[in-house]
Amino acid sequence: MLASEILTAGPGASNLLALNEAACAVALLGTSFALIWIMMAKGSKAWYEVYERYIFEIEREEAEGLKIPERYRLGALCRPWEMNSNLLSKKAGRYSPSRLNITIGSVMLTAWLAAGLVHYIASVALYAEGPAVCWQPPILALIPASFLAVLVTAARNMWGRSRSLVKP
Repeated sequence: MLASEILTAGPGASNLLALNEAACAVALLGTSFALIWIMMAKGSKAWYEVYERYIFEIEREEAEGLKIPERYRLGALCRPWEMNSNLLSKKAGRYSPSRLNITIGSVMLTAWLAAGLVHYIASVALYAEGPAVCWQPPILALIPASFLAVLVTAARNMWGRSRSLVKP
């Protein structure tokens, strides 16, 4: 509905600036969710690798006691029965679900940041064109500050940090 309002507003529409500012707010929310998606996928991958390493170490240390044939151990090469990486095939492909999830988050982050930038530039241009309402200059200043705060706090790993995982 927001996009429809922006696209159908005529030139000089009084609410066009407010609509672009609202679109910036939606882009900020989308950016936040994309960052959370990336963090979730990376955290999941980290924990999977922790479990995989511990299982491998247990199997290696207890090779005689467990009596598990080598081909069934985690340390053995992982080979599905059939593989076909053709995207139209229904057979298993050589893809990492963890890495694909991280890629989804990265693509969405880029899209939301681009949408936010486009609407912010449109907001500044509309503000420069005509008379502004008294609350619009502070909002125009808050938009980049909000994006910067979200990006910096996410980059500094301040959201949902695991207390158990430590750097290797």
